[in-house]
Amino acid sequence: MSDTVAESLFRQDLTPGTPTRGILSTAIAAAATIAPTHYLTSVSGTTEVTLITLPYVGFAGTLALLPLDNPCFTGATGGTATSTNKPVGLAFTAVQLKVLYMTYVPSTGLWYPSY
Repeated sequence: MSDTVAESLFRQDLTPGTPTRGILSTAIAAAATIAPTHYLTSVSGTTEVTLITLPYVGFAGTLALLPLDNPCFTGATGGTATSTNKPVGLAFTAVQLKVLYMTYVPSTGLWYPSY
């Protein structure tokens, strides 16, 4: 049986040319800079995030972060952009096990949270 478009999307590794590796990445630790590798990435810890690494050059779109801990990580503005690390555009507080969608908008160079 073939995957639906949605199933394929959730399985994808965001590195161009890389085969799919499963629905979730291995949990990454919250840090000042995080680097999600899959569309749906679980995040542990409580550290404030100010920068998110683009999955690949030219990326524009949305990533889903699944906060694992309570309390959860937060996001703050003020990170300094580089060619691959882009700042958070609006402060947020993640909620345990509630997916947080982060959308990168190239025209502003910022990541925006869904809540």
